[in-house]
Amino acid sequence: MKRITYIIIAGFLWGFIGISVKLINNEINPFTLNFFRFLTAFIVLAVLSPVIDKECFKLTKRSIKPYAITGLLFAITTSLFVFALSRTTISNTVLLQAVQPFFLIFIAYLWLKEKITVTKIITLMVALIGIYIIHPISTGDLIGNISALISGAFFALLTVYMRHTDKKLHHTSTLWYMFFAALFMIPFPFIFGIGEIFKNIWYILMLGGLGTGLAYFFYNLALEKMEADRAGLFAMILLPLSSITFGIIVIKETLPLMTIIGGSILIGSGIYLELHSKKIRN
Repeated sequence: MKRITYIIIAGFLWGFIGISVKLINNEINPFTLNFFRFLTAFIVLAVLSPVIDKECFKLTKRSIKPYAITGLLFAITTSLFVFALSRTTISNTVLLQAVQPFFLIFIAYLWLKEKITVTKIITLMVALIGIYIIHPISTGDLIGNISALISGAFFALLTVYMRHTDKKLHHTSTLWYMFFAALFMIPFPFIFGIGEIFKNIWYILMLGGLGTGLAYFFYNLALEKMEADRAGLFAMILLPLSSITFGIIVIKETLPLMTIIGGSILIGSGIYLELHSKKIRN
């Protein structure tokens, strides 16, 4: 029961990401914002993680490279996600990033030599129907929609890299992923400035503290009690659901019927693909 509670709390907290970016309303550059997001998340995890894992601050020479590469890929993925949120709707961003499992098909085939089955191809075609129904060219901002799709591609690359290096999310690794992600984002406040940082400090804390640091803390607690693949399926459902719900309630974002239909098809086919891919790997 605890594992379900932890994953639901994490999903609820992820909902703060979209509305935080929207409430800041481009008064801070998205890439600068993501630096403060990672810095805040690292501080939160540095305080909370030792309560669960007293060895979380130990860093070996062997782990520096994979932690750094994972941190870089995570920084790119989420920066594109935040940029997309700053340009297009929350619903378009979270639903279009949900193409990640389908990019994963081809990246895993090229890198890990995972099989491309007939089921995977059929599922991909169903997902493309979902994307067509959402119609990212005519709804929302085109650049924002494209950024969300690219974010999904980098998310897939991140997933394959972590699978390749056998790196998993846990308290120690997440702490260092946030550290290196923040490290790679340091140049952006100098390039774009810090914007209206003091005016939006509460939204930054909401984004980095609640939506990222605390969310991943509870997600890691869930991972200690359930399989990573199962937790990933929950995340695939809860992140869009909480993000879209918060968007509707807090900032009164409208959700067109076609977006609901297309998004449901896209996420549903993604979940089916994940279950099929797990069966093939096993």
